[in-house]
Amino acid sequence: MDFPPAVLEKILLKIGQEINTSEELKLQVYRDGSFWIKNYSFEEFNDIYETNRQQVELVQTMFKQFCDINDVKKDSYNTIFDFVNLNKLKISNYLANRDYSVNGSKFSIEAQFVEYFRNIPGCYEVIRKIYLGSILSCYLSEYEPQDKMMSDVELLLDTNFIVSLLDLNTPESTTTCRQLLKIASSFGYSLRVLKETIKETTDLLLKKAEYFDKSFLPKLINPEDIYKACERRNLNRNDLERIADNLENILVDEYSILQIPYTVKYQNLAKSSTEYAEFKKIRNTDFAALHDIMALYYVREKRGKKKIKHFEDVNCWFVNNAINHDNSDYVGYKLRGYQPEIIRADELLCVLWFIKPDIGNGDLTDGVVDTNLNALISCTLNSSLPQASIIKELDDNIQKYKDASISDKDILRIATRITTHQLKNIEELNEIAESDSKQFVQKLKEEADKQKQEDDKRIARFEDVLKKLERLSSKPSDIEVEKRKRFKLINENRERDRNDYIKKQICKWRLKTWYWVGGITVILLVCLACYLVLPSTEGIDCFLQKKSISLIGAFILGVFDLFVIKNLYDKYCNHSNINAFKMNIIVPEELKNLNRIEDMPN
Repeated sequence: MDFPPAVLEKILLKIGQEINTSEELKLQVYRDGSFWIKNYSFEEFNDIYETNRQQVELVQTMFKQFCDINDVKKDSYNTIFDFVNLNKLKISNYLANRDYSVNGSKFSIEAQFVEYFRNIPGCYEVIRKIYLGSILSCYLSEYEPQDKMMSDVELLLDTNFIVSLLDLNTPESTTTCRQLLKIASSFGYSLRVLKETIKETTDLLLKKAEYFDKSFLPKLINPEDIYKACERRNLNRNDLERIADNLENILVDEYSILQIPYTVKYQNLAKSSTEYAEFKKIRNTDFAALHDIMALYYVREKRGKKKIKHFEDVNCWFVNNAINHDNSDYVGYKLRGYQPEIIRADELLCVLWFIKPDIGNGDLTDGVVDTNLNALISCTLNSSLPQASIIKELDDNIQKYKDASISDKDILRIATRITTHQLKNIEELNEIAESDSKQFVQKLKEEADKQKQEDDKRIARFEDVLKKLERLSSKPSDIEVEKRKRFKLINENRERDRNDYIKKQICKWRLKTWYWVGGITVILLVCLACYLVLPSTEGIDCFLQKKSISLIGAFILGVFDLFVIKNLYDKYCNHSNINAFKMNIIVPEELKNLNRIEDMPN
């Protein structure tokens, strides 16, 4: 990957701050972008690369085992990384105006793998790193910063965005939408919603409240269903009705989202457009299709009815939190090379983070990664699910025709077969229900029994795979073994050098006493020599025979015995004294044992 010069310069300056000292300049960056490096090598790079390579291989091995558990045969298991790269392609459409086509439906098994291992930190953390590296490479290689960024930007929010904002979707969707609003507010963006959006959201909530006690299957199949959120938050029918009745006030008071009341002009433009006819094929109702086209015409008017090439020049977006790209893909094909009118909340959040990564708090990077990975999983898993209306019809038929032979566990197994795309002919099932209820119940029972058998087999296979993975993950990598050997060798060498250093210090300590012994011995020998060479020693003999002189001599010999002889004894034979001296020796840092492998020098 080629780094843009500005990015490379910042990286080099950061490295220079870490390795340059006041005594030595190891890296110098010049104004023209050139640089030189002296007496420095990136020794840790190979270790880090090798560790990450082994982690990636482990993820690929786990993915292969996951496919085996689910009895899925694949020609290549590299697709797990193709799946993680999907958002990179989509974001490239905004950053570099590329014409990438994103099709996530073919990656359902990959999405199931990432979703399944979300609760296994070691594996999921590697996937997060791969994803972050993927989108960062997209930013570094394709994004060309413009001179300035629009501050007078308006975000027109879609119905599904409002539902997520109210925490009536998944917790991850709610986090995404609320985080986006927080960042948008810090940028000074305006938040708006059509009055038709208020109506569509209100009608949706009231309809969900009406069938609150009659729906069972949708929340088992679709994790983004409102009923699923109600179950998670312990909400009842009355709670939904209360939210619907106070929706406009909630948006204004809690989120500063203002309603656009006058929309007749956009309604007339939408009704007479060819896009309206096309959208009626995509959306569930004519009103929903009309609502979306009205939003598009509003955005186009705000943009001055002109196509915009650079993201920073866009002054209005229609922001949704949809589970697929159907709407934006249909509209976007006319805008190849230009910015689309529709953008998903998670993608907008990611692009804003690219442009200004210091916004928000220190946890924003992790938040962006998790947000986009969650959105990628949700979009992929939901893109190939049957339409909500078909699932609702199946749910009604099950509630109407099921007998004692169909248990709640059976319904749960049927839902599992739908979410894993093993039960696809749902419309055919609904037709059977209308013509022959007994055959319908029999078909349901057959599907439930199939799933039970597959669950039993999967559990057995999963236990075998887990044992293999545990053995694989518990086996230390070659690089870890090498690091431990080096760590042990360094400490052994330091211990040897440290013992030599301590021995030298003890020798110096003992030598000080021997200096005293030597000095006193020299003095005595000099005195004796002088005494022997004198022609007459009578005066000296008389002097030494005096009682006072004898006492002084005895005192001097006693002091010598006390301070010199005893000192020698303590330094050679008194082990407690010797150990006390050892304890007080100050050992240099380079001779102390390392406590952690990470502390090893490069």
